[in-house]
Amino acid sequence: MGTRVKVWGAVVLAAVLGGVGCAGTKEAARDVEAAVPGLSQKQEGVVTNVDKDAHRIAVKTVNEPAAQEVWFALTVDTKLERDGQMVTWDDLDEGTPVRVSFEPAAGAEKTYKVELLTGQEAEEVKNKAELLGQ
Repeated sequence: MGTRVKVWGAVVLAAVLGGVGCAGTKEAARDVEAAVPGLSQKQEGVVTNVDKDAHRIAVKTVNEPAAQEVWFALTVDTKLERDGQMVTWDDLDEGTPVRVSFEPAAGAEKTYKVELLTGQEAEEVKNKAELLGQ
């Protein structure tokens, strides 16, 4: 019976990774990445809180309407960028549209890069936030 369970688990994993079923390949990959710690992810949203003392920011995603705000821990290794140029904490304010690259972790997420969005990308994130009532 143990072999049967292992085979069934491998089939289910292959189906998820291969995109079989209702979800497409991209959605299946995103679901697997979200479930596995250690895989880098990206999230777009609007900064809702900047805690400079604790070196973290809260972001409300615009990709999932029911999602809660997420806290991201910023370290000395975290890159803060706008249009490919390095920026500082002083450029991060509540309401700033951002794209955050991070690794899931217990507590605040481990953050690699925070991109302060500009131009069309920033407008798209702001419009999505407005539609969600943020």
